[in-house]
Amino acid sequence: MENEVAEITRAVFERFGYDFRGYRHRPLEGRMRYLCTKLRLADFAELRDWILANPDRIDFVIENLTISVSDYFREPETFAEVKTRIFSLLSSFSSITIWHAGCAGGQEVFSLAVLLKEAGLYSRARIFASDISGARLNAARGGAKIPLNQFETVERRYRESGGAGLLTSHLRMSGDGFRFDPALMDNVTFVEHNLATDGVFCEANLIFCRNVLIYFGDDLQLQVFNLFQDSLARGGFLCLGSRETPIGAGPGFVKEQGCNRIYRPLRPPRGPILAMA
Repeated sequence: MENEVAEITRAVFERFGYDFRGYRHRPLEGRMRYLCTKLRLADFAELRDWILANPDRIDFVIENLTISVSDYFREPETFAEVKTRIFSLLSSFSSITIWHAGCAGGQEVFSLAVLLKEAGLYSRARIFASDISGARLNAARGGAKIPLNQFETVERRYRESGGAGLLTSHLRMSGDGFRFDPALMDNVTFVEHNLATDGVFCEANLIFCRNVLIYFGDDLQLQVFNLFQDSLARGGFLCLGSRETPIGAGPGFVKEQGCNRIYRPLRPPRGPILAMA
């Protein structure tokens, strides 16, 4: 089975440039099985042939091979930690660059934007929200929505994240739910970026990458941590998810004092680079 998975990842990379060769085998195999079921294909050989025969469906393939798990104010204790420990440090900068890697549908991007606005930092912040899936980025650009039946849960997590006002002040009614104020997108740029193959494109004061790296093998994780080191400005921070740590991947990061999910790089930052226009 590993050979069949490897054949598909090699075919996708050689034909389309998307590199899944460094992903963990078991989760990737599970996604391929899911895709076979969805397309009513008998086996991985048929899946490989279908992918190569339908190049116009590659966005669909990428969307289904990757795992999108995100929600508004997810893991609120992490947002609270960023607000109490990091925002005060960022406030000393005249401009703030944040890179949210693996942003999925943008739910956590909007969550962070809300907290930045309440802290008086949003007007000088620029957020690059990246993902490998163009389909998910297009959905995020359309604006995040909270269904009515989920509002109480999201509002509770907003409070636990350190929300200081009324969540509804950042929302607009939209049919059977709420949409975030479009002004929260003013300083957000959605970017298609592949952590496995693409390089540095901004110099960030804060990088969010939460529960993405758990799907990468050890070598790819180390490669991505090196990318994050190269992408952080002097005094920058890396925020990870509850199931991730850079400590085992190499000596490049150390946990910020008093924090559980926030790290800073040990090596000096690279020279200045230009952010995307």
